[in-house]
Amino acid sequence: MYRIKYDYRTGDSFGSEDCTDLLEFEWEDYKYAKESLNRIKEHYEWYKSKDSYFKDEKPKPEWHKVKLPDDMKDHEHYLINLRINDTEEVQFWCPWCGYFESLYGAEIVTDDKFSID
Repeated sequence: MYRIKYDYRTGDSFGSEDCTDLLEFEWEDYKYAKESLNRIKEHYEWYKSKDSYFKDEKPKPEWHKVKLPDDMKDHEHYLINLRINDTEEVQFWCPWCGYFESLYGAEIVTDDKFSID
């Protein structure tokens, strides 16, 4: 089984901290874990371009089709769709997206290489 580990910074007006966590999803097929990792990168680049004064905004990824109530449509950039297998996609709220948050990176790990106590 494959998982995705991510490193990010979070905080508030009074300070920040670096965090490491695992996505709650598992992949049996490395191909879909890799696709999800690529989606995280592409999504984060799009997300950051929306908030930049110095760069042109990147187009929304074609695969980015989140489902939100109409009153939450302004928050679609906080969500990502990850492919688990041929038939299943999950929608995930990205903890690395926010005013005080920054994604440092993510990687695919196997259960025997990484654990959180």
